[in-house]
Amino acid sequence: MRIVVLSAERGAGKTTACLRLVDLARGAGLAVGGIAAPARYDTGGAKTGIDVIDVAGGERRALAEIEPDPTRATVGEYRFHPEAEAWALGILLTSLDRPLDLVIVDEIGPLELFQGRGYAPVLERLSSARCRSAVIPVRAPLAEALADRLRALAPVTIPLTLANRDDVPAQLLQKITGG
Repeated sequence: MRIVVLSAERGAGKTTACLRLVDLARGAGLAVGGIAAPARYDTGGAKTGIDVIDVAGGERRALAEIEPDPTRATVGEYRFHPEAEAWALGILLTSLDRPLDLVIVDEIGPLELFQGRGYAPVLERLSSARCRSAVIPVRAPLAEALADRLRALAPVTIPLTLANRDDVPAQLLQKITGG
């Protein structure tokens, strides 16, 4: 199994790179699964929340909203929807157990790495996964912690920046296909 950690700062385009990778992989005849979690914006361009997309089927659900009341926020500034979290986790675990060429796990953060919540079960399942490869976006400050956590699986880390983000999807495709 090949694991690629996609490391970038907030807003650099991790999810966009993953969605472009999905298109490239499909174009190359590869079977894909997992989830992508794009930000959601209002008509004025202000971020309002996060959606989650089943990359295999295309279904999209609201995963979290920006919550102005800190007492109602569940993670940072967000109020997550438990039913959408459970749905996304189910997609991830099912995808890992299938003989897919690529699984997108968008994204792993402090919740998983330090609290054992969210998509943490995915990290445990990777060692026995049936899929051929997984791409796991993570914010740059957490990339080393994720790589350490997955050390036994020999992950490769690819940094994504504003300068290289147009080239990264093709680089990811090369890494997952063994090129």
